[in-house]
Amino acid sequence: MGLEQFISKLFGFSRDQTTPPKVTYSSDGRCGYVHYKGPEAAFALYYEFSGGKCVASINIPGPPNWEKETGLPLERREAVLHFIGQQVVKDQTTFGAGYFKIEGEWLNIYV
Repeated sequence: MGLEQFISKLFGFSRDQTTPPKVTYSSDGRCGYVHYKGPEAAFALYYEFSGGKCVASINIPGPPNWEKETGLPLERREAVLHFIGQQVVKDQTTFGAGYFKIEGEWLNIYV
């Protein structure tokens, strides 16, 4: 199975529906938004820069609010958050050498 097929299966869409999901960023000093745009929904998550090994914290909707705030089914929450976490680490850490952890209602980025 190729990468495109894997992503299509993971996120539940076919090539005909739209392009693969995408993460972009907007900032306002020490805070801003991580924007997710996928085939079924688009939403923004607030982030703040942190200190120490945790360089940024992204506020994520908890399970009770996930569907209302993102427009995505709850069963896709973990996969979408892992996609976002991996993409943020790749895009925003030096050589993609960081990692992320989902801790409560925060997706924390560490280096």
